[in-house]
Amino acid sequence: MKNVVTVSREYGSGGYEIGRRVAEEMGFQFYDKEIIAQLAGEILVSESFIQAAEDKPLRRNIFHEVFPVFVGGVNDDADYVFREQGKFIVRLAEAGNCVIAGRRADYYLRDNPNALHLFFYADRDYKIARICETDGCTPDEAAARIADMDKRRKTSYEYVTGRKWGDRHNYDRMICTSSLGADKCVEEIVNLLK
Repeated sequence: MKNVVTVSREYGSGGYEIGRRVAEEMGFQFYDKEIIAQLAGEILVSESFIQAAEDKPLRRNIFHEVFPVFVGGVNDDADYVFREQGKFIVRLAEAGNCVIAGRRADYYLRDNPNALHLFFYADRDYKIARICETDGCTPDEAAARIADMDKRRKTSYEYVTGRKWGDRHNYDRMICTSSLGADKCVEEIVNLLK
């Protein structure tokens, strides 16, 4: 039985909410930003240090590609945070019965046979409407937020993993929330887990 779920998602697709609801239905722990606070305490840095490392513009150079462990560089803080975050996520998954939103968890748990890796996406208009409703913004503002957040997620994911964000080969299921709706998504995922 799968007892760990990783949730990757396009911004505005509703994947976060669906993941939270699945956790509630299954009686699982739900982890997202809580990971930052717990990790900060574990590695004795501030939450703002971890957040700054995650928000940092990332770039690789050829030396980093060839000698990633031995070469320092512009991304030392981010590399340290990502490495420690990966170890922390592996430990969370070892305890089982959890849903982990984002944080490249699908990559860190790629060899975990008990993990179900999900990627949520949706039509652009659906995402814009959701963000306008939840954030009280205009469609143009929502579209800008979508572009910004998805770019950040893509950059971070691809920097850490060397894999393409949103590539179907990285996930067990690709779920279009705009065609299924949140309730049906939750129902299908819970059925998969049972």
